[in-house]
Amino acid sequence: MRKVILSAAALMCGSLMMAQFNVSDVNSVGNGNSSMVSQTGLSNDSDVDQIGNNNGSTVAQSGITNTSVVIQGFSSDGNLSDVAQTGDDNDSFVWQDGDSNGSSVIQNGDDNDSYVDQWGDSNNSDVDQIGNLNSSTVLQGYGPGNSNFSDVLQQGNRNDSDVLQDGDGNFSVVFQVGNRNDSDTNQIGNGNSSTVIEVGNRNTSTVDQTGISNYAYLVQDGNNNVSDVDQIGDLNYSAAFQTGNRNSSVVLQDGVLNFSYVTQDGNDNISDVSQDGFDNDSNVDQNGPRNDSMVNQLGDFNTSDVMQTGNDHVSTVNQIGNSNGSTVTQSN
Repeated sequence: MRKVILSAAALMCGSLMMAQFNVSDVNSVGNGNSSMVSQTGLSNDSDVDQIGNNNGSTVAQSGITNTSVVIQGFSSDGNLSDVAQTGDDNDSFVWQDGDSNGSSVIQNGDDNDSYVDQWGDSNNSDVDQIGNLNSSTVLQGYGPGNSNFSDVLQQGNRNDSDVLQDGDGNFSVVFQVGNRNDSDTNQIGNGNSSTVIEVGNRNTSTVDQTGISNYAYLVQDGNNNVSDVDQIGDLNYSAAFQTGNRNSSVVLQDGVLNFSYVTQDGNDNISDVSQDGFDNDSNVDQNGPRNDSMVNQLGDFNTSDVMQTGNDHVSTVNQIGNSNGSTVTQSN
Protein backbone atom coordinates (compact mmCIF):
# COMPACT_ATOMS: atom_id res chain seq x y z
CA MET A 1 0.00 0.00 0.00
CA ARG A 2 2.85 2.29 0.85
CA LYS A 3 4.39 1.66 -2.57
CA VAL A 4 1.08 2.47 -4.29
CA ILE A 5 0.77 5.77 -2.42
CA LEU A 6 4.36 6.73 -3.20
CA SER A 7 3.89 5.82 -6.86
CA ALA A 8 0.72 7.94 -7.08
CA ALA A 9 2.47 10.86 -5.37
CA ALA A 10 5.40 10.57 -7.77
CA LEU A 11 3.02 10.55 -10.76
CA MET A 12 1.22 13.67 -9.53
CA CYS A 13 4.50 15.43 -8.91
CA GLY A 14 5.70 14.52 -12.39
CA SER A 15 2.48 15.81 -13.94
CA LEU A 16 2.78 19.11 -12.10
CA MET A 17 6.39 19.50 -13.15
CA MET A 18 5.45 18.85 -16.77
CA ALA A 19 2.62 21.40 -16.54
CA GLN A 20 5.09 23.98 -15.30
CA PHE A 21 7.44 23.65 -18.25
CA ASN A 22 7.79 26.72 -20.45
CA VAL A 23 8.82 26.16 -24.06
CA SER A 24 11.17 28.35 -26.10
CA ASP A 25 12.36 27.76 -29.68
CA VAL A 26 14.88 30.06 -31.38
CA ASN A 27 16.14 29.49 -34.93
CA SER A 28 18.58 31.98 -36.44
CA VAL A 29 19.97 31.66 -39.95
CA GLY A 30 22.26 34.44 -41.11
CA ASN A 31 24.64 36.91 -39.52
CA GLY A 32 24.35 39.31 -36.62
CA ASN A 33 20.90 38.19 -35.42
CA SER A 34 20.02 38.47 -31.73
CA SER A 35 17.24 36.95 -29.65
CA MET A 36 16.37 37.22 -25.96
CA VAL A 37 13.57 35.20 -24.35
CA SER A 38 12.41 35.47 -20.74
CA GLN A 39 9.66 33.19 -19.40
CA THR A 40 8.18 33.25 -15.90
CA GLY A 41 5.16 31.15 -14.98
CA LEU A 42 3.56 28.04 -16.42
CA SER A 43 3.13 26.61 -19.91
CA ASN A 44 4.28 29.67 -21.84
CA ASP A 45 5.38 29.12 -25.43
CA SER A 46 7.74 31.25 -27.52
CA ASP A 47 8.89 30.63 -31.09
CA VAL A 48 11.43 32.91 -32.81
CA ASP A 49 12.58 32.34 -36.40
CA GLN A 50 15.15 34.66 -37.93
CA ILE A 51 16.26 34.25 -41.53
CA GLY A 52 18.47 37.09 -42.66
CA ASN A 53 20.95 39.45 -41.08
CA ASN A 54 21.03 41.82 -38.10
CA ASN A 55 17.49 41.07 -36.93
CA GLY A 56 16.65 41.53 -33.24
CA SER A 57 13.91 39.92 -31.16
CA THR A 58 12.94 40.24 -27.48
CA VAL A 59 10.19 38.15 -25.87
CA ALA A 60 9.12 38.42 -22.22
CA GLN A 61 6.32 36.19 -20.91
CA SER A 62 4.97 36.25 -17.36
CA GLY A 63 1.89 34.24 -16.46
CA ILE A 64 0.22 31.10 -17.73
CA THR A 65 -0.25 29.72 -21.26
CA ASN A 66 0.89 32.77 -23.18
CA THR A 67 1.92 32.20 -26.80
CA SER A 68 4.29 34.27 -28.93
CA VAL A 69 5.46 33.67 -32.50
CA VAL A 70 8.02 35.94 -34.16
CA ILE A 71 9.09 35.39 -37.77
CA GLN A 72 11.75 37.64 -39.25
CA GLY A 73 12.35 36.64 -42.84
CA PHE A 74 12.67 35.27 -45.31
CA SER A 75 15.96 36.90 -46.35
CA SER A 76 15.12 39.96 -44.30
CA ASP A 77 17.56 42.32 -42.62
CA GLY A 78 17.52 44.76 -39.73
CA ASN A 79 14.06 44.03 -38.34
CA LEU A 80 13.26 44.60 -34.65
CA SER A 81 10.50 42.93 -32.63
CA ASP A 82 9.60 43.38 -28.97
CA VAL A 83 6.86 41.27 -27.31
CA ALA A 84 5.86 41.54 -23.64
CA GLN A 85 3.02 39.40 -22.27
CA THR A 86 1.78 39.64 -18.68
CA GLY A 87 -1.24 37.57 -17.67
CA ASP A 88 -2.82 34.40 -18.97
CA ASP A 89 -3.71 33.01 -22.39
CA ASN A 90 -2.45 35.96 -24.43
CA ASP A 91 -1.54 35.34 -28.07
CA SER A 92 0.88 37.36 -30.19
CA PHE A 93 1.99 36.76 -33.79
CA VAL A 94 4.56 38.97 -35.53
CA TRP A 95 5.78 38.41 -39.08
CA GLN A 96 8.32 40.80 -40.57
CA ASP A 97 9.06 40.10 -44.24
CA GLY A 98 11.24 42.94 -45.46
CA ASP A 99 13.97 45.19 -44.07
CA SER A 100 14.18 47.60 -41.14
CA ASN A 101 10.65 47.01 -39.86
CA GLY A 102 9.84 47.63 -36.20
CA SER A 103 7.14 46.02 -34.07
CA SER A 104 6.23 46.36 -30.39
CA VAL A 105 3.47 44.32 -28.73
CA ILE A 106 2.52 44.74 -25.07
CA GLN A 107 -0.26 42.58 -23.62
CA ASN A 108 -1.27 43.07 -20.01
CA GLY A 109 -4.30 41.01 -19.00
CA ASP A 110 -5.91 37.79 -20.15
CA ASP A 111 -6.99 36.34 -23.51
CA ASN A 112 -5.75 39.22 -25.64
CA ASP A 113 -4.89 38.57 -29.29
CA SER A 114 -2.50 40.52 -31.50
CA TYR A 115 -1.54 39.84 -35.12
CA VAL A 116 1.10 41.99 -36.86
CA ASP A 117 2.18 41.34 -40.45
CA GLN A 118 4.74 43.68 -42.00
CA TRP A 119 5.75 43.46 -45.65
CA GLY A 120 8.05 45.95 -47.30
CA ASP A 121 10.60 48.14 -45.57
CA SER A 122 10.71 50.58 -42.66
CA ASN A 123 7.17 49.92 -41.42
CA ASN A 124 6.45 50.51 -37.72
CA SER A 125 3.71 49.04 -35.54
CA ASP A 126 2.94 49.57 -31.84
CA VAL A 127 0.20 47.53 -30.14
CA ASP A 128 -0.73 47.98 -26.46
CA GLN A 129 -3.50 45.84 -24.98
CA ILE A 130 -4.49 46.44 -21.36
CA GLY A 131 -7.42 44.37 -20.17
CA ASN A 132 -9.06 41.18 -21.35
CA LEU A 133 -10.22 39.65 -24.62
CA ASN A 134 -9.02 42.51 -26.82
CA SER A 135 -8.20 41.80 -30.46
CA SER A 136 -5.88 43.71 -32.81
CA THR A 137 -4.82 43.03 -36.40
CA VAL A 138 -2.23 45.19 -38.18
CA LEU A 139 -1.30 44.53 -41.82
CA GLN A 140 1.35 46.83 -43.24
CA GLY A 141 3.07 47.17 -46.58
CA TYR A 142 0.92 44.94 -48.70
CA GLY A 143 1.64 45.71 -52.30
CA PRO A 144 4.41 45.86 -50.97
CA GLY A 145 4.69 49.22 -49.27
CA ASN A 146 7.14 51.10 -47.12
CA SER A 147 7.35 53.50 -44.19
CA ASN A 148 3.84 52.96 -42.81
CA PHE A 149 3.06 53.72 -39.16
CA SER A 150 0.40 52.18 -36.93
CA ASP A 151 -0.30 52.71 -33.22
CA VAL A 152 -3.07 50.75 -31.48
CA LEU A 153 -4.01 51.21 -27.81
CA GLN A 154 -6.77 49.09 -26.29
CA GLN A 155 -7.65 49.64 -22.64
CA GLY A 156 -10.63 47.70 -21.38
CA ASN A 157 -12.33 44.50 -22.47
CA ARG A 158 -13.40 42.96 -25.79
CA ASN A 159 -12.25 45.84 -27.99
CA ASP A 160 -11.50 45.06 -31.62
CA SER A 161 -9.22 46.93 -34.04
CA ASP A 162 -8.24 46.13 -37.64
CA VAL A 163 -5.70 48.20 -39.57
CA LEU A 164 -4.71 47.63 -43.21
CA GLN A 165 -2.04 49.81 -44.80
CA ASP A 166 -1.32 49.12 -48.47
CA GLY A 167 1.08 51.65 -49.94
CA ASP A 168 3.75 54.04 -48.68
CA GLY A 169 3.88 56.48 -45.80
CA ASN A 170 0.42 55.89 -44.36
CA PHE A 171 -0.30 56.86 -40.74
CA SER A 172 -2.89 55.30 -38.42
CA VAL A 173 -3.67 55.77 -34.73
CA VAL A 174 -6.43 53.86 -32.91
CA PHE A 175 -7.18 54.49 -29.22
CA GLN A 176 -9.93 52.44 -27.59
CA VAL A 177 -10.75 53.03 -23.92
CA GLY A 178 -13.76 51.10 -22.64
CA ASN A 179 -15.49 47.90 -23.62
CA ARG A 180 -16.61 46.30 -26.89
CA ASN A 181 -15.50 49.15 -29.14
CA ASP A 182 -14.84 48.33 -32.78
CA SER A 183 -12.56 50.12 -35.25
CA ASP A 184 -11.70 49.29 -38.87
CA THR A 185 -9.10 51.34 -40.78
CA ASN A 186 -8.18 50.66 -44.41
CA GLN A 187 -5.57 52.77 -46.18
CA ILE A 188 -4.80 52.07 -49.82
CA GLY A 189 -2.42 54.53 -51.41
CA ASN A 190 0.25 56.86 -50.12
CA GLY A 191 0.52 59.40 -47.33
CA ASN A 192 -2.97 58.89 -45.89
CA SER A 193 -3.57 59.74 -42.23
CA SER A 194 -6.24 58.42 -39.86
CA THR A 195 -6.81 58.98 -36.14
CA VAL A 196 -9.60 57.20 -34.27
CA ILE A 197 -10.36 57.76 -30.58
CA GLU A 198 -13.13 55.72 -28.95
CA VAL A 199 -13.95 56.35 -25.29
CA GLY A 200 -16.90 54.46 -23.83
CA ASN A 201 -18.66 51.27 -24.81
CA ARG A 202 -19.83 49.67 -28.05
CA ASN A 203 -18.72 52.49 -30.33
CA THR A 204 -18.09 51.61 -33.98
CA SER A 205 -15.87 53.41 -36.47
CA THR A 206 -14.81 52.73 -40.05
CA VAL A 207 -12.23 54.66 -42.07
CA ASP A 208 -11.60 53.77 -45.73
CA GLN A 209 -9.00 55.84 -47.56
CA THR A 210 -8.10 55.22 -51.19
CA GLY A 211 -5.76 57.71 -52.80
CA ILE A 212 -3.06 60.13 -51.71
CA SER A 213 -2.75 62.31 -48.59
CA ASN A 214 -6.31 61.98 -47.31
CA TYR A 215 -6.91 62.90 -43.67
CA ALA A 216 -9.52 61.55 -41.23
CA TYR A 217 -9.95 62.35 -37.54
CA LEU A 218 -12.71 60.66 -35.51
CA VAL A 219 -13.54 61.07 -31.82
CA GLN A 220 -16.32 59.11 -30.09
CA ASP A 221 -17.01 59.86 -26.42
CA GLY A 222 -20.02 57.91 -25.15
CA ASN A 223 -21.82 54.71 -26.01
CA ASN A 224 -23.14 53.08 -29.17
CA ASN A 225 -21.97 55.81 -31.52
CA VAL A 226 -21.31 55.02 -35.20
CA SER A 227 -18.90 56.93 -37.44
CA ASP A 228 -18.04 56.05 -41.04
CA VAL A 229 -15.61 57.91 -43.32
CA ASP A 230 -14.95 56.92 -46.95
CA GLN A 231 -12.39 58.95 -48.86
CA ILE A 232 -11.65 58.28 -52.53
CA GLY A 233 -9.21 60.61 -54.22
CA ASP A 234 -6.56 62.99 -52.95
CA LEU A 235 -6.17 65.57 -50.20
CA ASN A 236 -9.63 65.14 -48.72
CA TYR A 237 -10.20 66.13 -45.08
CA SER A 238 -12.81 64.77 -42.68
CA ALA A 239 -13.26 65.32 -38.95
CA ALA A 240 -16.13 63.99 -36.83
CA PHE A 241 -16.65 64.54 -33.09
CA GLN A 242 -19.37 62.61 -31.27
CA THR A 243 -20.21 63.28 -27.63
CA GLY A 244 -23.15 61.35 -26.20
CA ASN A 245 -24.93 58.16 -27.13
CA ARG A 246 -26.27 56.52 -30.30
CA ASN A 247 -25.11 59.26 -32.65
CA SER A 248 -24.49 58.39 -36.31
CA SER A 249 -22.15 60.15 -38.74
CA VAL A 250 -21.45 59.11 -42.33
CA VAL A 251 -19.06 61.01 -44.61
CA LEU A 252 -18.36 60.10 -48.25
CA GLN A 253 -15.75 62.11 -50.14
CA ASP A 254 -14.97 61.33 -53.78
CA GLY A 255 -12.63 63.77 -55.45
CA VAL A 256 -9.94 66.23 -54.45
CA LEU A 257 -9.63 68.76 -51.62
CA ASN A 258 -13.08 68.20 -50.15
CA PHE A 259 -13.57 69.30 -46.53
CA SER A 260 -16.07 67.95 -43.99
CA TYR A 261 -16.45 68.83 -40.31
CA VAL A 262 -19.14 67.17 -38.16
CA THR A 263 -19.87 67.87 -34.48
CA GLN A 264 -22.56 65.94 -32.60
CA ASP A 265 -23.16 66.80 -28.95
CA GLY A 266 -26.16 64.93 -27.55
CA ASN A 267 -28.01 61.71 -28.23
CA ASP A 268 -29.52 60.05 -31.29
CA ASN A 269 -28.30 62.60 -33.84
CA ILE A 270 -27.87 61.65 -37.51
CA SER A 271 -25.54 63.29 -40.01
CA ASP A 272 -24.95 62.22 -43.61
CA VAL A 273 -22.46 64.12 -45.81
CA SER A 274 -21.72 63.24 -49.43
CA GLN A 275 -19.17 65.21 -51.46
CA ASP A 276 -18.35 64.41 -55.08
CA GLY A 277 -16.08 66.84 -56.87
CA PHE A 278 -13.39 69.41 -56.14
CA ASP A 279 -12.93 71.70 -53.13
CA ASN A 280 -16.39 71.32 -51.57
CA ASP A 281 -16.86 72.46 -47.97
CA SER A 282 -19.39 71.15 -45.43
CA ASN A 283 -19.85 71.97 -41.76
CA VAL A 284 -22.51 70.25 -39.60
CA ASP A 285 -23.02 71.20 -35.94
CA GLN A 286 -25.67 69.32 -33.95
CA ASN A 287 -26.24 70.26 -30.32
CA GLY A 288 -29.11 68.42 -28.65
CA PRO A 289 -31.02 65.17 -29.20
CA ARG A 290 -32.57 63.59 -32.28
CA ASN A 291 -31.44 66.05 -34.94
CA ASP A 292 -31.15 64.92 -38.56
CA SER A 293 -28.97 66.46 -41.26
CA MET A 294 -28.22 65.42 -44.84
CA VAL A 295 -25.79 67.28 -47.09
CA ASN A 296 -25.21 66.31 -50.73
CA GLN A 297 -22.63 68.22 -52.77
CA LEU A 298 -22.11 67.26 -56.42
CA GLY A 299 -19.76 69.58 -58.25
CA ASP A 300 -16.99 72.01 -57.32
CA PHE A 301 -16.50 74.84 -54.81
CA ASN A 302 -19.81 74.34 -53.00
CA THR A 303 -20.18 75.42 -49.35
CA SER A 304 -22.72 74.31 -46.76
CA ASP A 305 -23.20 75.22 -43.09
CA VAL A 306 -25.81 73.44 -40.96
CA MET A 307 -26.33 74.43 -37.30
CA GLN A 308 -28.96 72.57 -35.27
CA THR A 309 -29.50 73.54 -31.64
CA GLY A 310 -32.20 71.84 -29.62
CA ASN A 311 -34.12 68.74 -30.55
CA ASP A 312 -35.85 66.99 -33.45
CA HIS A 313 -34.71 69.29 -36.26
CA VAL A 314 -34.49 68.00 -39.84
CA SER A 315 -32.35 69.55 -42.57
CA THR A 316 -31.64 68.53 -46.17
CA VAL A 317 -29.16 70.34 -48.41
CA ASN A 318 -28.68 69.38 -52.08
CA GLN A 319 -26.07 71.27 -54.09
CA ILE A 320 -25.63 70.21 -57.71
CA GLY A 321 -23.31 72.32 -59.78
CA ASN A 322 -20.53 74.72 -58.88
CA SER A 323 -19.94 77.51 -56.38
CA ASN A 324 -23.26 77.16 -54.55
CA GLY A 325 -23.57 78.37 -50.96
CA SER A 326 -26.04 77.37 -48.23
CA THR A 327 -26.55 78.21 -44.54
CA VAL A 328 -29.14 76.46 -42.36
CA THR A 329 -29.78 77.49 -38.75
CA GLN A 330 -32.35 75.62 -36.63
CA SER A 331 -33.02 76.10 -32.92
CA ASN A 332 -35.73 75.67 -30.28
